[in-house]
Amino acid sequence: MEKPKHPLQDVSAELIDGDESSEKGGPLIQSVVSATEILEALAAAAQPVRLTALANQLGETKAKIHRHLSTLKFLGFVDQDSQTECYRLGPKLVHLGQAATDQFDLRRLAEPYMVRLRDLTHQTVVLSMPANGDAIVNAVVDSPNMVTISVRLGYRLPAHASAQGRVTLAFAPAAVQQRVLARKLLSYTPRTVVEPGALRNRLEKIRREFYEVAMDETLLGISAVAAPVMNFDGELVGSIAIVGTTQYVHEPVEPEQLKLLLACAKAMSLKLNSTAYEGLGVPSLKEFIFD
Repeated sequence: MEKPKHPLQDVSAELIDGDESSEKGGPLIQSVVSATEILEALAAAAQPVRLTALANQLGETKAKIHRHLSTLKFLGFVDQDSQTECYRLGPKLVHLGQAATDQFDLRRLAEPYMVRLRDLTHQTVVLSMPANGDAIVNAVVDSPNMVTISVRLGYRLPAHASAQGRVTLAFAPAAVQQRVLARKLLSYTPRTVVEPGALRNRLEKIRREFYEVAMDETLLGISAVAAPVMNFDGELVGSIAIVGTTQYVHEPVEPEQLKLLLACAKAMSLKLNSTAYEGLGVPSLKEFIFD
């Protein structure tokens, strides 16, 4: 009696020829490319997918896609519904996704950029990350001034009433924007923007210019100017801001201050393989180039 084959024995290790080799010049393994395309197709699907539909979408034979699915299922990367026989992403990818999130430490990446921006502007620099429409303070580098403006780690910056909050909201999904603008917006000071129409105009302007200013909006006498940090998919992963008293951070923003902020945000985004800042006229400054 023939011994059953291990699913991994069916994996092809064919190499992609010449034109389709990787940018670094090394050959790509066709089976890995195919498996990745399957996982990406399943991730993009709104519901479990049938084998035929998946094969048609990827332009491959059902036999080839089934072979890869069987291997991915064995490894826990793909799951199959026993009744519908449709395929979906497997539970193992949840653990891998969490591990990737844990290893992607934006704060660690941002640290040298934040210190350099603080040294160049002599103001406090704050890094925040998106959280359901708002922005949460993730890292702070205090200014060297005699009187220092600082922000507490973990503080939730309001989406409508802070520079980093509005930057985060500007690049959030439309559904998140609608939900935030539909709720009661608190007025922290007489300068807080609470009118939904005015906020929508601000968000549109942020998407065009890639920065925002909030002057006296959460606390009188304190201002911030913020810019987005983008990833390779054009998604916002954080925002970086210069924070200080209205004497030093105000609207309109000092041109040199704005140039340094945008150059810093651009350099951080480039580190994440983002091209979001292309075409905006933001300079690449040597001060933000690190080996």
